[in-house]
Parts: sequence; C-alpha cells; structure tokens
Amino acid sequence: MERRLVTIMAADVVGYSARMELSESKTIRQLSALTQIIGEQVVGHSGRVFSRAGDGFLSEFPSPVMAVHAGFEIQRILFASGEENGNRFQLRIGIHLADAVIDGQDLLGDGVNIAARVEGLAEPGSVLITQNVFDQVKRTAKLRFEDLGERSLKNISEPIRLYRVLDELENHSYITGIPTTLQGNADLRRITPHSLAVVPFANLGGDPEQEYFSDGFSEDLITELARFHQIFLISRNASFALKGHNVDRQQMGKELGVAYCLEGSVRKLGSRIRITCQLTDTQTGDHVWAEKYDCKLEELYDVQDDIAASIVSMVAGRIEQQARVAAKRKKPADMLANDCLMRGLEHHRLGGVTREASEKALHWFDLAIEKDPGFARAYAWRSCALSTLAVWTGQDVWNDILDSSRRGLELDDGDAECHRIAGAISLQGRDYDQAEYHFCRALELNPNHAYILGRMGELYNFLGDGEMALKYQLRAKQLDPFLPAYCRELEAVAYYLLGQYADTVAVVAQLSRATRIAAAYRVAAYRHLDDPTGLKRAVCDLRVIDPDFTINRFLATQYYKDQRLLSQLRDDLRAAGLKVE
Repeated sequence: MERRLVTIMAADVVGYSARMELSESKTIRQLSALTQIIGEQVVGHSGRVFSRAGDGFLSEFPSPVMAVHAGFEIQRILFASGEENGNRFQLRIGIHLADAVIDGQDLLGDGVNIAARVEGLAEPGSVLITQNVFDQVKRTAKLRFEDLGERSLKNISEPIRLYRVLDELENHSYITGIPTTLQGNADLRRITPHSLAVVPFANLGGDPEQEYFSDGFSEDLITELARFHQIFLISRNASFALKGHNVDRQQMGKELGVAYCLEGSVRKLGSRIRITCQLTDTQTGDHVWAEKYDCKLEELYDVQDDIAASIVSMVAGRIEQQARVAAKRKKPADMLANDCLMRGLEHHRLGGVTREASEKALHWFDLAIEKDPGFARAYAWRSCALSTLAVWTGQDVWNDILDSSRRGLELDDGDAECHRIAGAISLQGRDYDQAEYHFCRALELNPNHAYILGRMGELYNFLGDGEMALKYQLRAKQLDPFLPAYCRELEAVAYYLLGQYADTVAVVAQLSRATRIAAAYRVAAYRHLDDPTGLKRAVCDLRVIDPDFTINRFLATQYYKDQRLLSQLRDDLRAAGLKVE
C-alpha cells in the first residue's frame, strides 16, 4: 500500500437534515454555494477535496498551516455572509496530521477517521485541531488558540489533546510580539558590504526542552552584534525565519542581500556549554572564520562579547581591540535568572497564541526576578507579558505594567529592550514625548533593530507625520526582508495620512495576509478614490477579517495626538457603511 503524511480537514454542515425538511430547494442552493466557497479556499491553500458525502467534505493539504488557514477562512466567510443575509450556514471543522493510505483519489486510515471524530466535537462555526497540528502551526499561523485539554474519541484507543482556533493575533493589541515565519522573497537583492545574517544556532543537547536555550543564545548574540554601527545586521525576525530551513548560503546571500552568514551550534551539558560557530562568505561559499568555545554557564556573556568582537573584526576590517568597544549591558548576578528569562521568552512569543503560554511566560519572568531582583530586562519583559495576558483575562493591570517597566529602566537605563518596551507603553498611554524619548534612546543603543524602527514609524503616524513614519518604515524594510504584516501595515497608514490613498491600497494589496488595521485603512482610503466596486470589496474583506468590527472599538486602538486625524478616520469609515458601536 502506498502511504503519505498529509493534513486532513473534515467539514460537516450543522443541522443539514432539519434544513432539508424545511426547504429542500433552498438548502440545496445553499449547499451549492457552500461547496464553491470550500473548493475555492481549499484550492487556494494548495489542497484538494478528495471526498464528498452529502453535506460532508474531506480535504487534504500538504501543509498543516495551509489547512488551518483554509479552515479559518472558510468559517470567517460563512460568518460574514450569515451576518449579511441573516441565514447563516454553519460548519464544524476538524483538522488532523497523520499518515494515510492512498486508494486512487481517496485517502483511508485512522488519520481520516480521527479528523472526522475531531470535527464531530467542534462547536458550530469553529475549527478544532489536534496536538500534532498545533505543534506545527503555533509559531507560524499567526492565530490564537484555546487549549481544550485531552479528549476521548470514539473507537480511538488513546485520548488526543485538542485546540480550538479563536482568531487572528492582529485582532488584538499587544505591546510586543515577533512572529518567526519565513514568508519567502523571490526578489534578488544587491549585496550590501559589511552585512551579516545570523542563522539561529542549532541545539545539539539532544533534549528538545533545551531549544529555548539555543534560541536565547542566538537572540542575545544578534542583540550584541546590532550594537556595532560598522555592521549592517539583518533583524532577528529575518534571522529566525531561516530556522529549520536548509537554505543554500550563496542563494540566501542573494535573497537577503547579505555578504556574510554566521551559523553554529550550542550544546549544554549540566553547568558547561560548548559553542561552535563559523562565518561564511555568501558570495563565494568559503568559510572565512570558525571557532569553538567551551565555557561555564556564568561565562556565557563574555563568550558572546568575544564572538561579536571577532565577527566585527572580520566583517568590518577593524582590529579586534576596536571591535570590542561594545556597549556593556548589566548582567544578572545569578545565571539561573537569565535561564528563566530565556524560558519565559520562549513562551512569550506564543503568549498571544494560547492563554496557557501567556501565563507560563509571566511565571518565568517572575521567577527570573525572584532569583535576581536586579535583573532589568526581566522586569521589562514582565510588563509585556502582563499586557498580553490582560488581553485574555480582561483584567486592568495598567499600573502593574507601568511599575514593572519603570523598575527595569531604574535598574539599567542602557538596555535597548527596556527603552523599546517603555516607549510602547508610553504610546499606549498617549504620553507622546515619553514614547519618542524611549524609542530614540532604544535606537541609539541598538541602531539595527528593525522592530524598534517599525515602532518609531508607528509613533510618527500617531503624531501625524507620515513622511517621518515612512522614513523609519523603509529603513526597517531594508533591515528585514521578511518584515511581517503588522509592521508593513504602518506604511499603508503613513500613505493614508499623506493623502496618497492609491498608495495605501497598493501597499495593502502587497501583504500576504491583510491585517485588521491594514484592511480598515484600505476602506478609509477607498472613500477618496473613484472606485465604488473597490470600496465594496474592501468593506467585505474587512468584515471577513473581523466580523465584529466596529468603528469605536477600532478607534480606541488608534492613538492619534491630533484629534482631527481621528475624526477624519471616523468619518471615512462611517461613510463606508461600517458599524459605529
């Protein structure tokens, strides 16, 4: 028997028999329309429907991410269409990743049965996924999930952990969060001299639980290298997009526009660490530098400084002594505190994905502070975790967020992360002068940080200075070829403020997936263009992205200093026919 690993999506209409009894002809017409919607989304996400049985659909996808996105989009479209015509057709959807038996055009086996059983447990209008699907999509799907725990499935011997897809991360306001998805970029870029990409160091410890440690080391190294003005450093987001991808280094150099690539491995054995690293010339493929380090855990920061110094010396052609002039950050007195911080960051990046991850992040940051009360960065990240968790709980923790951020700055005023987070908090509190001060200070400390540059662009948007916002946004794009949509959306906002409405629409069209903010500004921009068809389509797209969109709820997240800009945005959205309350 021929077999292959596939992602299977099972979908079934809710109350189909009852609908047929009430109106057979109408239900058949609705089923035909539903079949078209499902077919378009499945094919559009590189899948195929391999089985139909009345009101049931079975589809296969080569990628779990594609399957989850397809299921999510189908439910959003059905919800939006139901809101418009008042007669919503509802589906249950279940998704499972499994080995399946190929029987002509059909797929058979336990994997198909499990997907169908999971679908049967789904609430109307929802998407349920199994643990193995969640493990593949949690970092890249940019969705939020609810952990439903283990469930027993009929005729399946072992219980399976299930997750419900809630909504998109972009539908919520977070102080921070950096997705690590490789979006791809076919454009070949001009190689920038003295430029470098850091591929996340591999975890050779043999324990998957130590992945957080190698990722944390890579991130700290990127942060250290970014302090050197001599180097053009690709951002963390672009670097971590390379993780797990076997990319030819010369091709990577062409696509990212970098002259050098740094990669290596980390092996943690008890209290000792072995680090290997090598520098590759992406234009020739030659290894131009390599080194191995054995150190104790408490010596890790000194090793990072040595690696940074050596790289700068090699890439920028400066002597090693000059290269060692790196800004000295305060180091935690107890390395176990730093270990807790790295564990917390691992969960924090999934804090918007599941509530459990958000709670775990806060736990680890609190533990880092307990072990080292003088650890500035732990306080800063704690304020971020509190903000993310508040989205899930609805609790008012604003004073706690402020206190934690201020404490981090008191302990280390020279830490870029502390200032970046303080800037975001100040902006959320509409303290524009403080926000500008903290963002500028963060850039002074870390001038090659694409995310800080993006947040600077956001600040100047809210100050009404579209030209300055574009300046920072374009610099961020140069540093990060994989700049995520939640940063690219700032470019669309800047064009809207400048009255370049066609450019706003064009930028949103370039996004792989339009965010709620991008879609809202596209609607506002179309109000100034002679294109009623485009406006109608933009409104529909926004309703699909956020079926519960209201103008007042959206404007509450737009922190404009000049209330006239907020009034213009309100008028444009209201004129487009969107709900106010």
